[in-house]
Amino acid sequence: MPKVAGKWCQHCAIGSGCKTYDTRPQQCRAFDCVWVQDHEMAEAWKPEHSKIVFSVYPTTGFIYGQVDPGAPSAWQKQPLLNGLIAWSAKLLEERRHLLIFVGSNATLIMPTGPVPIGPMSPADGFIIRETFTAKGKDYIATRVASGR
Repeated sequence: MPKVAGKWCQHCAIGSGCKTYDTRPQQCRAFDCVWVQDHEMAEAWKPEHSKIVFSVYPTTGFIYGQVDPGAPSAWQKQPLLNGLIAWSAKLLEERRHLLIFVGSNATLIMPTGPVPIGPMSPADGFIIRETFTAKGKDYIATRVASGR
């Protein structure tokens, strides 16, 4: 099914769900977001409340959060932001990362807070550099285009 990342599906009735739910394509039937898969996630993380759909990127195991284009700052609000930072610390112990996408604009979430990457496709990679400042440890992330 052709759909542009970060854009509403043509079958989405915003605020109420899929208009073709009973006859939706197999790829839609097979998709379970992290909130559905993880029975320990609080109700606040449910996509209709958080305005973020989390999925696992298959080749890396990284968590990608796609933010509702109608609520682009939803991920920056509390208590979600603190939850994202805590989640990133747990993922980092497993050598995994958490990225938030608002359209194609990516932000890496690290234990020290959000690290802007900028325009990025899910197929692109990134490099993380650990830095030390007067405030302590921090991170810089740089996009690596796919195909390099």
